[in-house]
Amino acid sequence: MNFTDHHNLYLGLSTKKDGPMKNSLANRLLFFKNNNLDTKIIVSAGLVHQNKVVSVDNISKSQIITGCDALITNQDKYLLTVTVADCLPIYFYDQNKKVVALAHAGWRGVISEIAKEVINKFIADYHSNSGDIEVFIGPHLKDCHFEVKTDVASQFKISDSASRNGKIYINLAQVIKDQLLSLGVISVKVSQECTHCLSNKYFSFRRDKPPEPETMIAYLGLK
Repeated sequence: MNFTDHHNLYLGLSTKKDGPMKNSLANRLLFFKNNNLDTKIIVSAGLVHQNKVVSVDNISKSQIITGCDALITNQDKYLLTVTVADCLPIYFYDQNKKVVALAHAGWRGVISEIAKEVINKFIADYHSNSGDIEVFIGPHLKDCHFEVKTDVASQFKISDSASRNGKIYINLAQVIKDQLLSLGVISVKVSQECTHCLSNKYFSFRRDKPPEPETMIAYLGLK
């Protein structure tokens, strides 16, 4: 999975072969060890499907930060992580200021504009210029499968939805991209992989409806 042409980032997303990551510390630790990331201080967002962004700058040990869906840092000792299974992992990087951020966005997070909150955090706390921030949206439930009812569809613009066979579908990545472009972000890349379609590679809550959470883990850090 490519974010940019930069080689000074740790970036990735686990797959089904790595096992579920939401409630398995053993799977997480093995995954980080196998990817030579176990020397990092691993900081995870607790996830509440809102738009709070937390700066990671004074943490001495690996932990989960509750009450947030996005993390940001300018220190290379940290590895930022979020768990996803259909929701969108959004990776941010300002090469000039050497700042990275990682966000988790479900449809509620998209509506509450979590991506814009991350950009605002770059600008306010790290003095970034929005045009310098590169964004990559990782594999997620794409509009081929993100079917919604009218109550959810009504919270988006009509142009964000498409009707097929009497059903309504939303392209969340395009909504996020439009939000970012409105702030002056120039580079927004979107993965073409759909978690629902790639049943051999990714967990999908919408597809599998598991009794216990089965998720991948997305990570991002500075080298």
